[in-house]
Amino acid sequence: MNTKHKPVEQSLAAAFQEPLSAPQRARLDDRVTAALDRAPTRLRRRRFRVNRSLLLVAAMLIMAPALFAAGAAIFSTEAPYGMGNADAYDAELAAAKAVTPIPPGATWPPHLDQAEDRDASYGTGLGRSMVEINAYCLWLGYWYEAQDDGDSAAVDAAVAALNDAREWETFTDPLTSDEGFRDHTQATIDAAVEGDEDAVLSELELNCQGTWPTGG
Repeated sequence: MNTKHKPVEQSLAAAFQEPLSAPQRARLDDRVTAALDRAPTRLRRRRFRVNRSLLLVAAMLIMAPALFAAGAAIFSTEAPYGMGNADAYDAELAAAKAVTPIPPGATWPPHLDQAEDRDASYGTGLGRSMVEINAYCLWLGYWYEAQDDGDSAAVDAAVAALNDAREWETFTDPLTSDEGFRDHTQATIDAAVEGDEDAVLSELELNCQGTWPTGG
């Protein structure tokens, strides 16, 4: 694996309580590369550069249930709040969706319906984090489309929602998230507040595939 990925690899190795083998590293590289390659290559505006390690974290977030099934947290070296079964994960999803706002007309992605692997174990808090990161993406998409349409009321609503999202545990808890991830998401919300369409579009196309465009 590329040495630029070493901090992430080290976190994974610590989480699994043993070094990643060469075949495991190769499979992880293949999965991350495939996830990144699915991002659209044609941009309507200039794409801002994003640190590749953050892209790796975002791509692995999509695979988080599979990684947690091996007994590990994705953003830190252990699951700090313990582990639960699929039913507990489903309950977290339902509870988080009940209190986490999404834009008018938006719907939750199907992968947030329930745990796919009923025999797996999931890190406590993962369900909430999956809901919050998807809501964050939905609000960024709503902001971007409203900005593009010149709908100032919708832009203001999205900015208010994103400012509230700053305080969600997914973006603030140092036990379950990497500092670089927290800084990156806060900076993206700053970009929306400041009206920076390029930065928001970059985040949507790089890190929100499967959630934005809505229904995509």
